[in-house]
Amino acid sequence: MRNSIAHGWRIANRTTLLQLGAAIAAAAVCAPFGARAAVAALAGGVIIALGSWLFALRLYGQGIATARNVLRSAWLAQLVKWLWLCAALYVAIAVVKLPFPGLIVGVMAAQMAFWIALIAIR
Repeated sequence: MRNSIAHGWRIANRTTLLQLGAAIAAAAVCAPFGARAAVAALAGGVIIALGSWLFALRLYGQGIATARNVLRSAWLAQLVKWLWLCAALYVAIAVVKLPFPGLIVGVMAAQMAFWIALIAIR
């Protein structure tokens, strides 16, 4: 029998590592376009990976709970993730002024890795 919380943590960690790998790959693809483009791609991927990790931290962090509390944790985890994404992307685009194409390549690579992980990691 599987411990769903421990299993969820393992899936979340593997997914986050896969997303970080995709961010590094995106940075390598963007490197010929300049160092700032590579940094932007890496930043975009890391932003998405940290959002996924924050989601898992909030969802699985409380341990065993009632169904109502798990549902609330899922909603709050989604809220935390979206607040993180909005704030981090704002800082990357408006404050640090990273090149937008590179940033979006990193975001897309990490998000594609997430979707692949949903299918491949069990």
